[in-house]
Amino acid sequence: MSCEKLRTHIVGARSLPTKSVIVYGDRAEVKRIVKCDLNEGRNELIIQNVSSVIERQSLRVDGGGAAIIQDVRYQELPLDTGDNENGKVRELEEQRSDLETEKASLDDELNILKKRVEVLEGVATQISRNISPSASTSESTDTNGIRVSSCSSSNNPAFVLSENTVSNLTNFLDFYGQTAGDLKAEIRKKTKEANCLLEKIDHLEREIDRLRCGLEYDRVRRNISIVVDAETAGPSELHVSYQVYCANWKPTYDIRVNTTNDNEQDSSIMICYYGVIEQNTGEDWNATELVLSTATPSVGGCVPTLPTLAAGFRSKSGRLKNGLSRRKPNSAASDEDMGFGSFDYNDFTDAAALQRLTAAAAAQPNSDLDYSIAASYEQLPSTCFAIAHPATIVSDGSEHKVMIAELAMDAKFIHETVPARAAAAYMTAIATNTSSLPLLPGSAAVYFNNSFVSKVHLKSILPGEEFCCSLGVDPSVKVEYKAATCFHEQIGFVSKCILQTHDQAVLVRNAKVNQAVQLTVREHIPKAVDEKIKVCVLTPDLRTMKTEAYLNEDNNLEWTVPLKPGEQRELHIKWSIEYPLHQTVTYKQVQRSLYI
Repeated sequence: MSCEKLRTHIVGARSLPTKSVIVYGDRAEVKRIVKCDLNEGRNELIIQNVSSVIERQSLRVDGGGAAIIQDVRYQELPLDTGDNENGKVRELEEQRSDLETEKASLDDELNILKKRVEVLEGVATQISRNISPSASTSESTDTNGIRVSSCSSSNNPAFVLSENTVSNLTNFLDFYGQTAGDLKAEIRKKTKEANCLLEKIDHLEREIDRLRCGLEYDRVRRNISIVVDAETAGPSELHVSYQVYCANWKPTYDIRVNTTNDNEQDSSIMICYYGVIEQNTGEDWNATELVLSTATPSVGGCVPTLPTLAAGFRSKSGRLKNGLSRRKPNSAASDEDMGFGSFDYNDFTDAAALQRLTAAAAAQPNSDLDYSIAASYEQLPSTCFAIAHPATIVSDGSEHKVMIAELAMDAKFIHETVPARAAAAYMTAIATNTSSLPLLPGSAAVYFNNSFVSKVHLKSILPGEEFCCSLGVDPSVKVEYKAATCFHEQIGFVSKCILQTHDQAVLVRNAKVNQAVQLTVREHIPKAVDEKIKVCVLTPDLRTMKTEAYLNEDNNLEWTVPLKPGEQRELHIKWSIEYPLHQTVTYKQVQRSLYI
């Protein structure tokens, strides 16, 4: 059978139907269906013009029927100067030339129409000038005693009004109005047609420039060659899978909260779980099955080696090396990959170079790379989300949103306020992820009673884990932050000290008619960083109100008070600070990490 003539079947990659696509964080695995009528004996299937960002080591072909796969190869062939791409450029150039000729013809017609309007305007202006000057009338008496009137004008010749001239003038004005209106309407129509032609010409020029750029910098045609043996002639179907870069996805959410019942404390929230897909691989995925995955795809069929993990003491120069490595996180990538070397389109579109570029950029702590590429799900279990309905993802770099799931969860609502920063009560929903799906880190749009509130960022939430979601300001809960009162006094006989008492009043009111709320007030309590400074909370009494009021890990007071419908309360937060005489205490807001 090997001595028989090899029969070749050629298909275009972009014309093949897409069976399924698995989208990962930095790439995608595409499975396409190849159907052809095989001849008896050895056949070669050539899939032309595959994506320029294909991962060469990821090719996989699944056979079907009686065909036996003998060889699978990835080919890069130089482009011929007279191939289809150049033919397409010439075809577009001819279309552009035809449009430019049509545009020039329209411009000539517009110039003729404008000239006709200009002539009419000139005639009307001339007539207006002849009848405009004021004429003087004088009377005289002839020899027979008859009065004779004469009209004289400063302009020459004079336009004498008579029945004939008035009729001619009326006819001219009617002709001018009708003709000038028709001409100007025709000018507007021709101008609109010329603008449409100009837009088409611009679009063709951009397309020609794009094709010429590709021919100039990427003179390689990428093919997949599949050699199969068929015992009998007949139709056969193969599934070709390969990975491509320049594709990614990221999660996004719509969180909808409705509180239509009187009991606002316990309600439910609806989370619409979406996946936003972007791809610029050069191939469209039409009506395909989609799977979104957080796993790291494998390339090749060999088990990766596991090196020895050595444990040792850190050298004294290790800190210096670590500091240098943090300053220069891109040392693992070459200059060409990072764009500092000579520019080469083939290097840029090479899949391996793209992979090194992505890995190096993701290593930067302040990288501007998109979150979906730089994000790492190593701390989360690998999860796959199958999209229920087929979707079409066009290779245009734009975002395409697909629905993953709709999750309903029970929630509890609380109110929180930090009156020192903002005199407003913020509503927060506390819910538990009761679904079997993990919520990945991503942005979320919050809707409260069908009104858009804000956008928040969700952290990773595993099944069974509790999370919080801010719902914005609740205008029905009023907060007033009054001016604080301070008292100073000197105490002690031997070791004299200054005792300063600070009293802060916070007025809170529940303006709801039939709903009770639970409000948590957060307020600064100074943290002593010197043993000579002593701080004591006087009000509220933290010893008797352990559940309602306490100091959190930031040393700030959290005071939770229930408010009945229409109830108003004035909370007094009172603390004292004692320090030695002739010392000055300064207050500075610091982060928690300074105390660790």
